[in-house]
Amino acid sequence: MQLLEYFQELSPQNALYRERKLRLPEDTSFLLTGARGAGKTTLILSYLSELPEDIWLYIDCQDPIFALEDIDSDTLEAFIKEREIDTVVLDHYYEGFLEHLPHCYQLILVSKEMRPAASLPTYTLYPLDYEEFLSFDRGSSPSSSFNRFLKAGSLPVVTDVNLLSLSQKMRSFFYGSFDEDESRLMLILARYQGHRVTTHQLYSYAKEYFRISKDWVYRTIKRFTQEGLILFVEDAQSKGARKMILYDFALSKYLSKSQPFPITFDAIVVLALFKHSITFRALGIHGYLIHDDELIVPSAFENEENFWQKSYNKIHLYQKYHICKITVVTVSNQYGFTLNGIVFEAMPFYEWSILNE
Repeated sequence: MQLLEYFQELSPQNALYRERKLRLPEDTSFLLTGARGAGKTTLILSYLSELPEDIWLYIDCQDPIFALEDIDSDTLEAFIKEREIDTVVLDHYYEGFLEHLPHCYQLILVSKEMRPAASLPTYTLYPLDYEEFLSFDRGSSPSSSFNRFLKAGSLPVVTDVNLLSLSQKMRSFFYGSFDEDESRLMLILARYQGHRVTTHQLYSYAKEYFRISKDWVYRTIKRFTQEGLILFVEDAQSKGARKMILYDFALSKYLSKSQPFPITFDAIVVLALFKHSITFRALGIHGYLIHDDELIVPSAFENEENFWQKSYNKIHLYQKYHICKITVVTVSNQYGFTLNGIVFEAMPFYEWSILNE
């Protein structure tokens, strides 16, 4: 009971919360998942702040105290009943932490994995989309806000700092969130950002630098994919081919150092499609197919004349895939034209992203 009293008296508060789009249910048990750094704990603490303190119990399953002590499920249930606690939060929960889940009015599990409670309704929190980032940012214009987005990325813990300390914050997040072997693998993944790659290729590259187990690499790639740390995009042109994208473009750039801007910009567009729940496939190096007849083409700086010429040379490809509209996502360029019945429209990312909410 003394350990549980410690957690009830702790009553953690959240001083850095910013509004998120995800709305959590009231009076219902649920599982909140999402990749590390997406802001799950911050969101839950904000959720609890709306409730009277004496009716909820927050337990961090990664608290160092659990290296020496355990919580017994029956003791926890007795404590919940005795203190008349309605809502119990088990943050950083993992299978095996308790013999069985406690019975209470509302149970909230927070985990980077979906396995701990497959029977509970599940809500997934992603890193910030651009509109959420704008609510964090204090930029004076759309272009200055977008420039900051390019540098800071989409992880709330990183974006909420001054750009002068961005590198230090990114480093702190990276080494505080990934163990030694995971950190090494993340370095390899960053090198392959935006490439069509297999797990075997990733293992072959990793073993050139580190003593690393093939089975571990395969298991960890699968786990990273389930957690949402990496996204594989199927390719419409090559059956079985998949393009790999890390979940935060700024983290990928920080880890690889020499990542070309077109690859970073491509990842920004892919992640926007993903966060907006748009079904899409890659069309080789030519863009991303959505709605069966529209192609999204990340093209950071290309002007209208150059893009028209390249499009003219690809007309047969566009016709083969029955494309009726091509949306060109740029950094700042805007233009439009029609070619062989296909409508082309170019717009800056910060406008395109908001329109696709």
